[in-house]
Amino acid sequence: MKKLSASVLVAVATLVASPVVLANAPSSASKTVNVQFQRGASSANYTGSVTGYNYNEYTFRARKGQKLKVDLAGGNVTPYLRHRRLSNTVNIGENSPALDATGAYVLPYNGVYTIRITQPRASARDGRTQQYSLKIAIR
Repeated sequence: MKKLSASVLVAVATLVASPVVLANAPSSASKTVNVQFQRGASSANYTGSVTGYNYNEYTFRARKGQKLKVDLAGGNVTPYLRHRRLSNTVNIGENSPALDATGAYVLPYNGVYTIRITQPRASARDGRTQQYSLKIAIR
């Protein structure tokens, strides 16, 4: 009976402590940017870098039917688009089949979108740092 009670106590303590441990786990996001356009502008420019498995995020609001164009130059990085209603992330990099003939992605929903900039797993595993410049345009 004492062994069972001790096991139950350890299990309960683990369950109670787990949310605290998870809440304090480090995030992989290096930087999160709220995308802002100057008055009258439809694009914004940013620079950044990602190291290892970290990533940077650029968040913005848009309407269904607007066209998003992302120009990314520099290191070996890829932009992925996220929205709460998308079932998967969308690769919006230069050669993505998700882009139209003009290189733009037609946004399927109203709301908040996030562009996540990552590097390939092989580079991340080696702890490499990739520098990049990013232009986000919405029309």
